[in-house]
Amino acid sequence: MKSFEKKELQGSIRLPALDWNISFFGGHQQDINPGWHYPSERHLAFEVFYVVEGAINVTAFDNTIRLESGDIMVLYPNVWHETTSLTNTTYFNFHFNLDDERFVTNLINQGILNFPNGSLKNIPLIKSLDKLRDVLNKNMAYNFKDELKLHVLLSDFIFQLFSSEVLEHTSLNSSQLKIASSIAYGIRTTLQKNIHSYFNEDFIVSDHSSRLSIDKIYSDLKISPSYGGEVFRKIYGYAPRQYLTKLKIAQAKRLLQMPDLSVINISEALGYQDPAHFSRQFKKWTENTPYQYRKNHQ
Repeated sequence: MKSFEKKELQGSIRLPALDWNISFFGGHQQDINPGWHYPSERHLAFEVFYVVEGAINVTAFDNTIRLESGDIMVLYPNVWHETTSLTNTTYFNFHFNLDDERFVTNLINQGILNFPNGSLKNIPLIKSLDKLRDVLNKNMAYNFKDELKLHVLLSDFIFQLFSSEVLEHTSLNSSQLKIASSIAYGIRTTLQKNIHSYFNEDFIVSDHSSRLSIDKIYSDLKISPSYGGEVFRKIYGYAPRQYLTKLKIAQAKRLLQMPDLSVINISEALGYQDPAHFSRQFKKWTENTPYQYRKNHQ
């Protein structure tokens, strides 16, 4: 990491800048009876199974894995799977994503992660998951402090998970994984670079914002657009341009909550030459115009 460019700060020790998108959804705990079955499904996120009591079977990749009390399993995105209860069971389950190429590549490359009860890596994960479970409220009434706490506890779980060694391994095509991860990383970092270069730290508009080209990312990787798109969809379950759209939605929402930034500047920073086009796209994404969204989140 380079030092700050400003001479007044060149003697300082820097910390890295973070601009991650962390998502959490579908979190729930449920008591189920023997024979309960959830049909085959897949998600565009990592999924966590934690059997609090009882036993379930999870079928993925034509393999059936039995999870018993205290066992933890993590599935990576886009994996078809189905679940069956074998006994009276209490399970805890949620989906999450951390939009960082290093994290996604590491976990996907390890395949299905299985942490049996009592194993060395299972113990810190259970502690982390039990803290997440403590946030559960039977009335399902959660305030902003609860959500902040959930964010902190999820970050701890992700840290523990990233630090864990593989206990069960399902291999993937490492070449395709590397390509898909490089495409995702290129799209995300280029968009962030464009936004940060468009606004300086005083929120004064710079002269230009370079256009994000997915085709250029393909070219840099020396692969064809058709192959790149096919590999990306195989690993992540959707097209690279859909991924770019998801990033733009998240960034647009974040920027619109900064009252000093105009909608015109935000649209240009996101790569739109016509602010009206950005407004139409944003309404299509969120069912609100940028102005309505900003008003509702002031």
